[in-house]
Amino acid sequence: MDRRIERRWRPTPALRWAVGLGAVAVAGLLAWGLSPRAGTVEVDSAALSFGVVVRAPYLDYAQLRAEVAPAQTTFVAAETSGRVEAVPAADGDLVAAGQELARLSNPQLSLEVTTREADIAARLSENTGRLMSLKSAEENREQALADTAHALSRARQELDRRQILLAKAMLSPSAVQSYVEEVDYQKERLATLRAAQRSDAAFYAEQRAQAARSAQDLRRSLVETRAGRSALVVRAPTAGRLTAFDLKPGQAVRMGDPLGQVDAEGAYKLRAKLDEFYLPRLSVGQSAQATVRDRPVSARVTKVFPQISDGRATLELAFEGVPPEGLRRGETIDLRLSLGRPQAAVVAPSGAWLNDTGGTFAFVLSPDGARAERRAIVLGRRNPEQAEVLGGLKPGERIVTAGAQDVLKAKFLRIRSKG
Repeated sequence: MDRRIERRWRPTPALRWAVGLGAVAVAGLLAWGLSPRAGTVEVDSAALSFGVVVRAPYLDYAQLRAEVAPAQTTFVAAETSGRVEAVPAADGDLVAAGQELARLSNPQLSLEVTTREADIAARLSENTGRLMSLKSAEENREQALADTAHALSRARQELDRRQILLAKAMLSPSAVQSYVEEVDYQKERLATLRAAQRSDAAFYAEQRAQAARSAQDLRRSLVETRAGRSALVVRAPTAGRLTAFDLKPGQAVRMGDPLGQVDAEGAYKLRAKLDEFYLPRLSVGQSAQATVRDRPVSARVTKVFPQISDGRATLELAFEGVPPEGLRRGETIDLRLSLGRPQAAVVAPSGAWLNDTGGTFAFVLSPDGARAERRAIVLGRRNPEQAEVLGGLKPGERIVTAGAQDVLKAKFLRIRSKG
């Protein structure tokens, strides 16, 4: 019998092509879904630190590390040039105002001072002689007036006696005439001397005043000249602790050279530096708190310097009340500077990420914590514990707070965890 032979099914070439293309497409989709996105960097979770964005009171303060400095410092400078001859004081000594700290020698200055003193002394002597001449001239004028007045009185007496005799016809008129002429002469002379005295009085007064002014100027010059010699002795300008004083015998110094400083003893202030970010929010009168030797201490800002150095602003603070005991110049104290009252806000934890990113973006974790996406954010105020979030982050989201400094250019992080 004849058997029917069935033919096996075989895919057509077109079907084989369709199946192949489908397989390639599926493989491509799987590869695209499983492959990392562009800009993705893989990091170990152990190298990262994380924090949670929350809604909480924002503590508006800044952390300060302040240095203890004398409340008042007076600098000691060389008032003249010279060579150090002796140094009776030492760095760290307690000194009194006016105490001798060092002696300088300057032969040329000493010679100039001596010559100048001799010149001024000679001019003072000349001025004194001038005053004596004026006084003598005035005395001579007064004496001439007195002599003339006396001569006039005697001439009148003689004339009176002669006129009595003339009235008794005991003398002739010619014998009396000479006495009349003598009285007239003395009267005229006295009037002339008095007129000259009045006209010379203003001249003598001006000459005396000018001589007095000249003598005063010369005496002042003499004091200043002698001060040039006294400048060879370096003295403490105020009482206090002598610091930064390192003069050695034989050392040459020039006028104006800083030689040291005198710090007020027992009175201190605080000097601190703060990131320039806080400068617009700093003002005189702000309070700060610290703990010094287990005791709470309060201070208040007394000065804010407008200059910025190395990205930091400088401010000074004064202790409120009695300063802590045992403070030393150069000692550091950590303070908490209050910038405002606590306010409710969305805050992110502080960390290295603020410096790494400048606070302009953050890596935000996915809900499963396996990935993190770079996201632009806007921050406001900051303190050592918190950063105020103004935009880009929501409460409950987690961010990378440290460890991403080497992958800042990445757009995505794939976080692998061990175990």
